[in-house]
Amino acid sequence: MRLSISRTAPVLMGLTLAAFGAVVPPAAAQADTPGPDLLGVPQSATAPANPLLGTPPAEPSRTTRAASLALIVNLTSCSESDLQAAIGAVATVGGTVNLKPGCTYTLTDTTPPNDDNGLPVITNNVTINGNGDTITRAATAANFRFFEIDGPNGNLTLNTLTLSNGHASSSLGNGRGGAVWLSGAGPALTLNSTTLTTNTADTYGGAIDNDNGAVSLNRSTLSNNTAIAGGAVFLSPFGGSGTATFDGSRITGNHATVLGGGIAAAIGTTVTLNSTPVTGNSVTSNSGQGGGIAQAGTITLYRSQVTGNTDTGTNATGGGIYNTVGSVQLNSSPVTDNTANGTNSRGGGIFNTSAGTVTLTGSSVTNNRALGSGANGGGIFNASGTVTRSGSPVTGNQPNNCGSPSTVPGCS
Repeated sequence: MRLSISRTAPVLMGLTLAAFGAVVPPAAAQADTPGPDLLGVPQSATAPANPLLGTPPAEPSRTTRAASLALIVNLTSCSESDLQAAIGAVATVGGTVNLKPGCTYTLTDTTPPNDDNGLPVITNNVTINGNGDTITRAATAANFRFFEIDGPNGNLTLNTLTLSNGHASSSLGNGRGGAVWLSGAGPALTLNSTTLTTNTADTYGGAIDNDNGAVSLNRSTLSNNTAIAGGAVFLSPFGGSGTATFDGSRITGNHATVLGGGIAAAIGTTVTLNSTPVTGNSVTSNSGQGGGIAQAGTITLYRSQVTGNTDTGTNATGGGIYNTVGSVQLNSSPVTDNTANGTNSRGGGIFNTSAGTVTLTGSSVTNNRALGSGANGGGIFNASGTVTRSGSPVTGNQPNNCGSPSTVPGCS
């Protein structure tokens, strides 16, 4: 397709372009080289029981930033090819894509067109205005995620958009980030009034895998996504510091087979939730960890309840929250109605281990359950670490509130 650039926006194959610089075609895609997982296990191998620990080497950025003024691309159609061309026009040089309101853009490629991505790799500052649109992967298409954002300069903002049915495949790629993968040091993703739903990752991050980047969600929803670890989001630092901030958002109905039904965060990461409930997420496997949240970094919740999450299987630990070596701070964030269900289950609400620290301030722990033969610590089970409470009652949990014998001061 030929693109004509001028200050008078031309119309071509359903696209209008308002240009303030020259178009630089996207860099040719290169094949991913599978790297180690967070414990150094090859990605093709079965995932470990707890991939939260360890720091593998960083993956190099595959592209460099192109120097160009930003473009504005306005789509006037709901065409798959026009969508791919529009994003391709700004992916490496930066710019804004305005989608046609009310469209569903269905990606049908039978071979992933951009490595293991359905859309061009983002290496510059790109904004996509969705206007209530949906981008989805057809059931008959190859397995691919939608976006890869490469550091150090990749920065993607999605506004009022839905991404659904992405599938990051371990047979066609690294299996990370069912909808979006942040790769290398320094990429960024911002979601505003955006929904990522029914996406799948064969390894980490059913909706988002953040490897040493920054993720920000504002009034957005991650729902019904699936992965081995981090049903909605997986964060790993890769020797740096991965971050995620959720503001006025929802993490609901996601599933992981090993740990972190909603969120899984490794050592060195920082997560902040503001008015963002973590609800109805699940883990189902023997020795599963953290139906709602599994983490080894630092996570702080403000006015963000953790409720209705489940961890099911023998030795299930942490129906609501599983914390190992890291720090969990709950501020006005109740932990309620979560369940660890299976033989020797521990911590229906919260499980804390390996010198981890849990601090509850104005955050009740109520009506949680540890079920099954030998179950213990319906509310909180502190295996080894420190749990402190201020104005945070632990009541009405089964079979007991804080384990027997309890190691939580003032709670039995």
